Amino acid sequence: MTRADVMATKSVFVLRMIDQGMWSLGFFALNLAAGIALPVDQFASLSVAAAIGFIAVGASRAWGVNSAMVAAARFGVSPETSIDRWSAWRGACLFATVAGLIVFGWVGRSGDIGQAAVLGALAALLVVSDLPRQVLIIRGGYVRAAMLSGIYVVFGVVGSLAFVFDQGFAYLLTTWCVGLVLILTVGIAFCGDETTDIGFESRIAFAWRMTAEALYLGVGSQIATLLLYLAQDDEATAGIRFAYALVFAPAFVVIQGLQPLIFKHVARISAVGPRAAAAACMKWNVVVAVGLAVCGVVGGVILSTVFAELGPNAAVPYIVPVGIAILSAQMFDAALLGCRFFMTPVVIHRARLVSVLADVGFQGLGVALGGAGGLIVALVVTSGVRVIISTGMLLVLPRVGRTVEPSALQEGQA
Repeated sequence: MTRADVMATKSVFVLRMIDQGMWSLGFFALNLAAGIALPVDQFASLSVAAAIGFIAVGASRAWGVNSAMVAAARFGVSPETSIDRWSAWRGACLFATVAGLIVFGWVGRSGDIGQAAVLGALAALLVVSDLPRQVLIIRGGYVRAAMLSGIYVVFGVVGSLAFVFDQGFAYLLTTWCVGLVLILTVGIAFCGDETTDIGFESRIAFAWRMTAEALYLGVGSQIATLLLYLAQDDEATAGIRFAYALVFAPAFVVIQGLQPLIFKHVARISAVGPRAAAAACMKWNVVVAVGLAVCGVVGGVILSTVFAELGPNAAVPYIVPVGIAILSAQMFDAALLGCRFFMTPVVIHRARLVSVLADVGFQGLGVALGGAGGLIVALVVTSGVRVIISTGMLLVLPRVGRTVEPSALQEGQA
């Protein structure tokens, strides 16, 4: 690698960290404002809306972005030219609509239709506003992606005035939604009309299975919040959400900032062989583990001191189980990423499905038998097992070879 290449890599890294840092800061500020300014029941409803929105975001990314890169790699096409504009937008709009309707029905069952409608709109906007930024990142438009994140920061600061000036639900959610609409509008202009020439038929085997995986993963990662909300344990619901959105927010900056780059990197080096892909995924897991450990310790200390008498302190009992759950999910995702370029989509699909079914089953059983305490036990046990399985997958990966050829994809049989 030449000196110019090294400098370019460093520049991309810095831009991605700035971009993701601003994006996460905007979301962090709005969540913190909501946690302090809103009553526990309203924050719990907001947590459910965000959880469902994140599930739909994952599905949208899988359909329009990630599956396109995997399929393109099998044909020797670069990730930057892999995205089909219209397919990506159709998927995003579909998932946004479904997410909005689910939130409206879920929250509206309490009888507050106005609140349910606003939260449904927020969930839908979280989905569609995410796509332009993801497309820009994959295409290498890091500066423009960072500009969208800058808009999020501005509205995050404006939204944080909710607790400064004793404003409530209407002010905070209006600010959040307006910010997302502006991000969407500017993002569409930035993306333009560039699209790929790879036929949809060549990507469909990956697209629908990876989208299903994303839905499974989203449900598995958010099931704790949804179950506790259904069990009407608002304090525990808020505690889980605070642990995710506040304590581990700095780690998410690094994880989410580098994840698209890791995906692109593994897509490129998959041509070298499974050993190189497995090594890259192993290194990524180490970075994630260190980042989560630091956030857990520092976050626990701050919540127990600075926020000892405030709402965010509800996260303290959930820091360790949530941290382990995040680590196990990231390790499993990395293991599947490494395998994805060398195994058929159906194998990865089934592995994800089994993992999520175990999550939903054990966590549901834990909540039914022991409430929040039972959930903690279930989180720790299932996460520990997943860490072991993920490590084993990456150790075995170098011994396997590529099992899907482009000809099979063209026939839609992968």
